[in-house]
Amino acid sequence: MERRIHERYGKQRLAEEYDEETTDVEQQSLLPSVRDPKLWMVKCVIGRERESAVCLMQKYINKGSDLQIRSAIALDHLKNYIYVEADKEAHVREVLYCLQRSSQYIGRQITLVPIREMTDVLSVESKAIDLARDTWIRMKIGTYKGDLAKVVNVDNVRQKVTVKLIPRIDLQALANKLEGREVVKKKTFGSSS
Repeated sequence: MERRIHERYGKQRLAEEYDEETTDVEQQSLLPSVRDPKLWMVKCVIGRERESAVCLMQKYINKGSDLQIRSAIALDHLKNYIYVEADKEAHVREVLYCLQRSSQYIGRQITLVPIREMTDVLSVESKAIDLARDTWIRMKIGTYKGDLAKVVNVDNVRQKVTVKLIPRIDLQALANKLEGREVVKKKTFGSSS
């Protein structure tokens, strides 16, 4: 049993070690090529992009591999269009023809996304946040989500920030505890029982 586990999952550890040492050639090999499926931009009704993409994928699930599309994507920042991944335009047209009988949200206009622009479609730019010492911030994630904190140190090289937290004190729970009443902890939204 242990041998099978090592055979199956042992390679993952090696891959993780070398993952940080990716070269430019390896990065280049991850980019789409002419042999990869194409990305097609399909016009749809404004406000129904996500519904249209889900409808396409539901059709794929229902029909199985008869429909030759790979995926459907609706981006929040792009209105009036969805992206469909397929090898040929005919495959996209076939799926759209099937859907146009049941859904009025998807149009007939199909545009091929050039290979050099395919990665730009799904790339996400993170916002640069400038933090300075002695400024006040509000924690967004973790145990102290929503709590106020003061920035003590900013390390731009390591991209780490040291903060001094001002935790919220539940005065009602403290009073109940002092009076000997049973303290019932409220479950947070993200916690599981």
